[in-house]
Amino acid sequence: MRTLKIVSLLLNLFLLSKINAQTTSNDSIKFDYIKIYSLALDGNPKQALPLLEIDSTKKIAQKDLKFKTNFEKRFKFKEDKSDFLETRKSKIDELLKIYRDYWRFSFLNKEKRTDTLIMKNVSNLLKANLPSAKNLMLNEDSINVYQKKYITDLGYHTTGFGKTGALYDLLVWKTEKDTIYKLNYDGKETPVKVFFMDDFVTLGWAEYATLGRYYPAGWATKEALFCVKKSYDLKSETFRVSYIGHEGRHFADYKLFPKLKGVGSADLEYRGKLTELSLYSEDGLYKRIQFFINNGNYDSENGHSIAAFCVIRDLSRVIFNTDFEKNIDKWKTIPAKKINEAAAKILEENTKALEKIPNVEKFIK
Repeated sequence: MRTLKIVSLLLNLFLLSKINAQTTSNDSIKFDYIKIYSLALDGNPKQALPLLEIDSTKKIAQKDLKFKTNFEKRFKFKEDKSDFLETRKSKIDELLKIYRDYWRFSFLNKEKRTDTLIMKNVSNLLKANLPSAKNLMLNEDSINVYQKKYITDLGYHTTGFGKTGALYDLLVWKTEKDTIYKLNYDGKETPVKVFFMDDFVTLGWAEYATLGRYYPAGWATKEALFCVKKSYDLKSETFRVSYIGHEGRHFADYKLFPKLKGVGSADLEYRGKLTELSLYSEDGLYKRIQFFINNGNYDSENGHSIAAFCVIRDLSRVIFNTDFEKNIDKWKTIPAKKINEAAAKILEENTKALEKIPNVEKFIK
């Protein structure tokens, strides 16, 4: 690759009693979950906290109160008061705590964030628990080697030490099975091994930031594809397009454009997302466009958010002659086939442009 209980029970009961007492009003609180999750996925859960403020004159559903309570436990206080660590006990507890603290500090203190913090803390743990790590150097490659060994020696699988977006990530799972899929890109059929992963200890900072709602559902390396099994119905269009289509595009691009900046880069994600929109039928197409609209952010540090913005921007220019069309109802007036063709053409033009630049590292703006 290269993708969340200590608040007093009395307080909860008090809030519930206050809410249940509001029998004179039909108003109810409706959280803007789209905005909340968008901020969290962009590494800004702190900015979502004001969206959870309660008007005491309004009612709130039990599920919304539960979400509010859990989100605030995780991000509102000086320390994480949620059950994140307690609910995923494993042999890597110490390592996961280091990452949890790093993710949380990075979310809440962007101006103070530093890669040195996570690198030093992980290195110290590895040196204390892995005899061979005595030669560990304080750099990404060295930490990657010894962190992988530490985790695999304990019986788990992992992606290694590297970033998803702006943050170092940690994905660890217990079991995996592989099979072969045949991918067809650029007129060539290629057999590719796909690993289906299960029994996750952690799915990384996105899972932590969104209380488990969103996380990396799969990724590609130069050798194989990796799929989080619980994320997909393997007979669905979503699996065929958003997984096989998207990650297969990455697999092909690693060979076509080996210098493009790593997994999760805006350029690679841009191409993967265009591939999706070139393949989806009407049933899934508009939902995917809505997701890209909701999560697109050109100023983000997350390659996924930048790419989503650029995809909608470039398609809007072609189809509507506007810079960024946010209204999904306008998109629904356009036949799915026309959007498919426009996405495919933009992808083709992007490919031709990249081929003209030797060792291209970054292209979309």
